Amino acid sequence: MNYRMKRRTFLGASFMAGMAMTGLGSCNQSQGSGNSSQGGRLVAATYPGNWEDAHRSILVPAFKQARGADVTLVPLLAVDQVARLQASATNPPFDTAILDPGPLITAPKQDILQTFPANLSQHFADILPRYQGADTGNWGPIVGLQFVGIAYNPKKITTPPSSWKDLWLSQYRGRVGIPNMNSSLGTGWMVEIAKMNGGSETNIEPAFQAVEELLPNLAAVAANPGALSTLFQQGEVDIAPHNLSSIAVLQDKGIDVEWVIPREGSYAFGASMHVVKNPTSSVELATAYIDTALSTEVQTAMAEAPYYVAPVNRNAPLQGVLAEKIATNFDEYEKFIYQDWEMISQQRSQWIERFNREVTV
Repeated sequence: MNYRMKRRTFLGASFMAGMAMTGLGSCNQSQGSGNSSQGGRLVAATYPGNWEDAHRSILVPAFKQARGADVTLVPLLAVDQVARLQASATNPPFDTAILDPGPLITAPKQDILQTFPANLSQHFADILPRYQGADTGNWGPIVGLQFVGIAYNPKKITTPPSSWKDLWLSQYRGRVGIPNMNSSLGTGWMVEIAKMNGGSETNIEPAFQAVEELLPNLAAVAANPGALSTLFQQGEVDIAPHNLSSIAVLQDKGIDVEWVIPREGSYAFGASMHVVKNPTSSVELATAYIDTALSTEVQTAMAEAPYYVAPVNRNAPLQGVLAEKIATNFDEYEKFIYQDWEMISQQRSQWIERFNREVTV
């Protein structure tokens, strides 16, 4: 822990210096359609919790140095961002949005978002092709990844779990936590349980049948990933599906928790950033903000403690817990499961309603 604290202090001190050395502080000054002026104000949506903290401490200062612009962060879940943009499409409440795959796929994108102007982005070409957003219509690039596996308390579970099936073991009666399907974490997990039992992205009936058998083991159904982390902190669950970044954050706090990839594989999903339609600032300024999020310096800093957001910029190093648990090079990202959210989203709202009705503790 002392090593981590010293490393975190070093990163905080060297981050702005690194930007200056690599030219991030001036890289956007000449970009835009005839708009090279500095300054201005941008309103950016962000996720509450870890993402908000990372954006406030890393992305916003980097953008301010690059463009001299002020940023107001609006912390909202993705579904709430979409709802607010729909409610005020001609006068949007923020200039950029950050969305996970479910809300992005089902959002009326033509009404609330712009296709991402990659020609205005210096760092877009450094993003691995899978994450540039072509599969979702070029509405915006993925800026960071989450990888999902099995989290567990090593003091209570001395033999590490090796399969999703382990959650059904009788010794975990009343000690299992699962996420609600409102989250990408929860929906993704249900899809993987369906596949494990003969289902698919379009048929998760086997998952509902399996979860019915899991009910005696359930201690709680968490409303969101943050709530699931809280359950581990409070000692209310000993095992659950969760993403690595959240578990690494808990480990930094001294919580007894470990994380493993089940033999069925870990599924990955990304957070993508978008320029909204009719931005109050300008398309150029909104694009510059996302471009800063794609930069090697910001991607590197957000991958470190205490945020652990897996980078998608090919120049950002994979190190620390990400290298230990996920990959030492970007080719290894391909071993993870990337679910078909286009297919999932066709029935997801009905699945969520059913889950909320049937899966109670």
